[in-house]
Amino acid sequence: MKVLYGLIYEMDITMQFMYIFLPSAIALLFILHHFIKEHRKIWAGLTLIPLVVYLIYMSQVYYKGDKELTIERYTIFGVISLFIALWGIAVLLKRSFIAYGVIISVTSAVLLLVEIVLIWAVLLRPNVGNYSKLGWTDSFSCAIDYMEQEYVLNDWKQIDYDMLRENYIPRMQEIEKSGDENAYIQLLYEFTNEFHDGHVGVRGDFSTRHNAVSQLAGNDYGLSMFRCSTGEVIAVLVDPESACTEYGIHDGTVITKWNGIPVDEATEKVLCLDASYEFKTWENIHIAQPIFLAGQGGDEVEVTYINDKGDEKTVILTADGSYFNRRTAALDIIFDTNVIEDGNYSNRIINGNIGYIRISDEEYSTDPWFNTKCTLSSFSKEIHDDLYRRIEAMKKEGVDSIILDIRNNNGGYGFESRTVASLFVDGDIPCELQYDKDGKVIVASTAKPIEDQGPFSDMKVVVLVNGETCSAGELMTYYLANGKNVIIMGSTSTWGAAQATGGSVVLTDSKYSIRFPIIPESDKNGLPNVDVGADYHTRIKMDYMIDYDRDEAVKLFENPETDYVLEEAILYLLQ
Repeated sequence: MKVLYGLIYEMDITMQFMYIFLPSAIALLFILHHFIKEHRKIWAGLTLIPLVVYLIYMSQVYYKGDKELTIERYTIFGVISLFIALWGIAVLLKRSFIAYGVIISVTSAVLLLVEIVLIWAVLLRPNVGNYSKLGWTDSFSCAIDYMEQEYVLNDWKQIDYDMLRENYIPRMQEIEKSGDENAYIQLLYEFTNEFHDGHVGVRGDFSTRHNAVSQLAGNDYGLSMFRCSTGEVIAVLVDPESACTEYGIHDGTVITKWNGIPVDEATEKVLCLDASYEFKTWENIHIAQPIFLAGQGGDEVEVTYINDKGDEKTVILTADGSYFNRRTAALDIIFDTNVIEDGNYSNRIINGNIGYIRISDEEYSTDPWFNTKCTLSSFSKEIHDDLYRRIEAMKKEGVDSIILDIRNNNGGYGFESRTVASLFVDGDIPCELQYDKDGKVIVASTAKPIEDQGPFSDMKVVVLVNGETCSAGELMTYYLANGKNVIIMGSTSTWGAAQATGGSVVLTDSKYSIRFPIIPESDKNGLPNVDVGADYHTRIKMDYMIDYDRDEAVKLFENPETDYVLEEAILYLLQ
């Protein structure tokens, strides 16, 4: 019951109202029948009240511009209200009050439980603020208020909502006056970036959002840039037919100034906003900023560099189209580092004695009932036994170490993270279902210890991660990092966000929305177990951070089809 209460508690007030009103109405009708059972028509008339309330309710809570979301979230309440009205008709027709009452009560309870599974396991939107009927500024202002009330990491990240209102609402007012939808989308992205949380993001038509945000890429001057392990910023992906080549700028050329500003200083001012990639940890921002800086400037940009003779030179580069494609190519090489195309939960043997397991997301099954059952227990025996059999089979063929590749893992269900980690970590992996009540973390249930804990804790395990290892993928990394036999390896940090999603604010005409997490995922000390704090630094321990000196970086960008991270993992295990 505590779990059920927590799930309903975390829903928005419109959902909570129906979860309180409908069972209460059924109970009250049972009580009233005892007193007015001689007046069947009056009692039957009372059974229409839930249906009338539902119709009034729908007139207020529907999502303007989104019939599907309205139907998905509220139809079951209408069905229950209709069943209650049919109960009244049955009594008028002198059918058994008790029999029909029991049928209505049981059916309603089942439907309300189905609604919980639908909202939590399928739609993943249990807590929604509906501002679809308001204009751009008013809906945005309400979204800020709603997040201040519901966002689970407000204190941890020290979010200054007064500052956000002061900085963003006047700008939104000006954008609304102009009617510039691209500027509107860009401001939403800039706003969500303030939270440094990959789970705080803009949703809506991707192509429209992508086109709007891609405009922020800036101009193409014939090159991108990358920061080496030595701290130097070098040119990469240089267009051989651009003016860069004429001036002697090539892959590996050290860039010292951008538009007259020292390059390190210039990178600090760059916002890393993209529709496909998230940069929320300081470690990943630091890597991405030179890439984003290479598109910043007007029709011309002044670039200072060290030529092949060792002299510092300054030239003017002229813009030639959008920088977006070149920037995306650079980001793909650094942050989308996995070039392996193996399927999710696939395995094979590489290099004779090294097993390779690929988990691209924690979605072993799409069955909502399976996922709900496993979520409640925080464990899946089916996944555990499946992987156990496969690893045992590889061991029989001589495998004595494992590469667990969770790069580009876009998350999913947390119980899968715990299940997979339990195969390699010797020691219990505590996990609790929690909810946030008025800023206090309430434990709804605590998972039982896993019986067959760490059967492969004697094997060497290298876990490959990158900047696209997200959400439940980071939970998996966090759990695995506790294994003495496990090495976390990658060339970037992970995403930096693992709190459970479920919060959303729907903006004007339901065209765009802002999502955010609402469920606490805390460690044994009550602190968020993954998410970055106010300092933006990653909280996932990297045992082996792969970096690139100047020559290695040039090689990396010239050979994007080569998986250097996987090669490094193999070399490490062969030592």
